[in-house]
Amino acid sequence: MNKEESSSKSSQPPSSEGKNELDSDVETQDYEKLNDDYLRLAAEFENYKKRIIRENSERLKFFNLDLIKELLPSLDNLERAITHAKSENKDFDSMIEGLEMVNKMTHEVFEKFGVSRVNTVGEVFDPNIHQAVGVVQSDSVPENHVVEECLGGYLLHDRIIRPAMVRVSGKS
Repeated sequence: MNKEESSSKSSQPPSSEGKNELDSDVETQDYEKLNDDYLRLAAEFENYKKRIIRENSERLKFFNLDLIKELLPSLDNLERAITHAKSENKDFDSMIEGLEMVNKMTHEVFEKFGVSRVNTVGEVFDPNIHQAVGVVQSDSVPENHVVEECLGGYLLHDRIIRPAMVRVSGKS
């Protein structure tokens, strides 16, 4: 074979069989790369989901932390009032004053976190926020109005936490 024949053979395009093998190899490499990228992305997403679940669990674990911190002074004052009541000093007026202060502090903390007390005495009975535990015969209070509160009810951002247990006026 002379130089001319050799150069003409090398300048000829590869056979279709060789070209198909090259295309197949390139496609296989592309497929493997895409599959590898997909598997990495899927693993990253699974790790992301696990991290979010862990973070949410941690967040829920300490969700009430601010509320608890705000209630601690009320608890401290309540403990002081109990200690004072157990002492030999029987100054009931100061004990009542201390307990009223604890009650007021606790309600202020509740209000800060969106908790409000259900209005009861004098209000029209509302089965959505009141739970009737008795009927009181009364000529002075209109029928179906709350006469007495037995247990306070509370709302959290307008959602009932606990209905107020009340006695309602009835016919005499």
